[in-house]
Amino acid sequence: MPSRQKAKGNNFERTVAKHLSGVFGYNFERVPTSGAMTGGMNAWVLERLSESQKLLLEGDLIPPDELSNIKIECKTLKKFNFSSLIKGNKTMDDWIDQAKSNHKIWFLIFKINNRGSFIASHEFFFKKFSINSNYIVYGNNYIVAMDDFFEENKDTIIKMNNEWSRNK
Repeated sequence: MPSRQKAKGNNFERTVAKHLSGVFGYNFERVPTSGAMTGGMNAWVLERLSESQKLLLEGDLIPPDELSNIKIECKTLKKFNFSSLIKGNKTMDDWIDQAKSNHKIWFLIFKINNRGSFIASHEFFFKKFSINSNYIVYGNNYIVAMDDFFEENKDTIIKMNNEWSRNK
């Protein structure tokens, strides 16, 4: 049986997959054994996988074929001190490093208990989005509340995904 924290993370991944499936009209699924095979101390496993195997296990969600150039990493945390972002935050740095991809449009989606859900991604992507709320710039990354983000940027994300496919 998974730990309480792992169960909480699994539930958040399912919630995000369901939300994105509803927004885009395509099926998003959790990666089987999300994080267990290639995360943390098993990061060395990635070195021996083929490119197609890496694609299947990259991120916490498997995007539909129609959005195959999207990578989603999900995290949950009980408490997070947003003011720590001013000096640098190891947790956020680790999460961003895990979410980053040179081959895909990546999003880090994280939930902080009693604070809400947030999205982080590189400024290159964020500059193309409509952002109707406050945001935080953290290094080369933007952090914004998840509220209606995907709904407001659905068409832009689809367009970016299709352009990414043509530029490969």
